[in-house]
Amino acid sequence: MNTIIISALSGIILMFSGFYIKNSRALTFISALMFIAIIIGGVFELNGCKMLDGRFPNMIGESLYGVSFIIGLAALAVFYLLINKDQFGKVGNHVGEYFALIFFSFTGVAVLGQFNNLVLMFLGIELMSIPMYIIAGTNKESLKSTEASVKYFLMGAFSTGILLLGITFLYGATGTFLVDNIDKFDQNFEMIYYLGWILIIFSFCFKVGAAPFHMWTPDVYAGTPTVFTSYMSTIVKGGSFLGFILVMQHFPADAEYSGYLRVLLGAIIVLTLVLGNFGAVTQKSVKKMMAYSSIAQAGFMLFVLFQVNSVSKEALFFYTIVYSVANFIIFYTIQQTKAEKYEDLIGLGKANPFLAAATSVALISLAGIPLTGGFIAKFMALSIGGANAENLVIIVIALVMAVLSMYYYFKVIIHMYFKEGHSNIKTQDGLTTALLVVGIVILIVMGIFPGILPSFLATPMW
Repeated sequence: MNTIIISALSGIILMFSGFYIKNSRALTFISALMFIAIIIGGVFELNGCKMLDGRFPNMIGESLYGVSFIIGLAALAVFYLLINKDQFGKVGNHVGEYFALIFFSFTGVAVLGQFNNLVLMFLGIELMSIPMYIIAGTNKESLKSTEASVKYFLMGAFSTGILLLGITFLYGATGTFLVDNIDKFDQNFEMIYYLGWILIIFSFCFKVGAAPFHMWTPDVYAGTPTVFTSYMSTIVKGGSFLGFILVMQHFPADAEYSGYLRVLLGAIIVLTLVLGNFGAVTQKSVKKMMAYSSIAQAGFMLFVLFQVNSVSKEALFFYTIVYSVANFIIFYTIQQTKAEKYEDLIGLGKANPFLAAATSVALISLAGIPLTGGFIAKFMALSIGGANAENLVIIVIALVMAVLSMYYYFKVIIHMYFKEGHSNIKTQDGLTTALLVVGIVILIVMGIFPGILPSFLATPMW
């Protein structure tokens, strides 16, 4: 409850602070402090110090894993804010409102990490999504930004209807909204019960950008101001996956229907990997390539749902951290170079060797090359799917797609280092350089010492 309350209050504070503070950098640092407060509140909650303790037990559950995940996302948000500190003011004049929307969206993420009721899960998803519909259209001078906002809203409203219908079916079959009891249903309503689960899965697939519900992703990511695309493709996606895995752990452990679930997930994963990777290969826009890359990465993250347990939860947490850090670095580079096409990155290796090196490490991690966090993340995800021998074909397809992804990731590296041309990009300031160093260290250290994340938290998360 601490993280929910602090993030909501932070949104309210930032909403009004915009009237008095016009300096975008100052607002950025205030927002970073607010996220640090969320981290502190989460740590207190893990140690038993909770606001409104014992209140609303049928709505808010005690999920140590959920709170730990939220702490991780809040730490990522601090990194995101500081590395983009000079970018928010370039979007428009309402910087305080932008940060307020980010915090309100994060409040939805916090709810998704601690819901104990399907209604609250729905509210968390909507609270996370609605601010993002607005943020997507913040660049009033760009028709693409307006188009992104409208598309995101319309598709989001469609997925909301699917989610509500799924929740209705589950309630009709079980007579309860409590997630702890939704695995017990009236046998006379077996068909609508499992149909409800299918609709909920489809709705979450939209939120995480999984095929065939990914159609919105390329246009929305490309049209949204890049600084917000970075947040949307990482923290919002991570929050969506958090809610996804927490609700899927209540899927009934029935041998027959678990097999059907495996087939459904397998089909979604294969379609997501194929469409995501082949879509990325054909792109000429770097930003759209990253959008399709996000779809492909979602395909790997979906492997954790084959068997929801402590191992799969740790794998999702690990994957979210390394994927987000890599994306922050790459989107920062896209902003600095104003890269629309691959050609806009030509000469970066000479003009700014350190930024090019950091970007290369991030790309190599996303590609899943050994000695990076991305390799361990993919290995952990595939290991969960590989626990069932019937998933062998899906694993092989995933490995082939991982190899294919190297083409479009290394294409960026080739343009930075091996194409003739000149880049005028200047070096970044000391704080940004330090953050890039931290990002590189995280990606490499987590690739060499994968056990460092749970050891660092030192908390019985699950």
